[in-house]
Amino acid sequence: MNRWIKAALVLLVIASLAGCLLLTAVQLAAFDISFYERAYDKYGLQKTTGLAKRSYVSLCENILVYLNGQMDFLYNRAVAFGSDKYLFNQRELLHMQDVKELFVQGYRVRNFSFALLLLLLYAAIRLSKGSKHLAGKLLLWGSGVLLVLTVAFGLLLQTDFYRHFTVFHEVFFTNDLWLLNPETDLLINMFPLEFFNDMAIRIMMYFAAGLAALASVGYFISKAEKNTP
Repeated sequence: MNRWIKAALVLLVIASLAGCLLLTAVQLAAFDISFYERAYDKYGLQKTTGLAKRSYVSLCENILVYLNGQMDFLYNRAVAFGSDKYLFNQRELLHMQDVKELFVQGYRVRNFSFALLLLLLYAAIRLSKGSKHLAGKLLLWGSGVLLVLTVAFGLLLQTDFYRHFTVFHEVFFTNDLWLLNPETDLLINMFPLEFFNDMAIRIMMYFAAGLAALASVGYFISKAEKNTP
């Protein structure tokens, strides 16, 4: 096979694996309500939010349902600091609309990436005249490269998480609604910087686990096909 075709296949597999597995990892990490339950205690959020744990978790559940497209309006009424009221102001609600749209686009990219990955593996099998050896190698190489990059990025992220967190928002949001004030906005108190740092670590761990699993699958497929007479 032409080496340029093989190189193109490797690059496309890396891109499709990143889109498919990373966004799946984001979904798994972000929609695990037990993480929010632990966060309430870990970061002492009763003091900063004025919310009882049950109210905090219930509000987080509403946010997740909203982000998943199962609720058109983010219901946010609860008792905070002894007062029963709607907790999010207009700026916060508009920002959550932006976050929801980001999730919607993420789902589309993930689904497209998954379809592309299947197409690439099928093409590799056809180009190899029915052998799965190349398809296995592509999975192994693609997952291996991404695994190394994930470890490197994870270490880099921990050197200055605030800076990278800021860059993320500047890249993915076209306005400054994400710049919230802890004196007036509840969202920033519900989800402090440490929360997102732990969430990022959690996402990378899920991503790395998925890559390691696919690398193993790719290795065994390539070895099995190579040894097939």
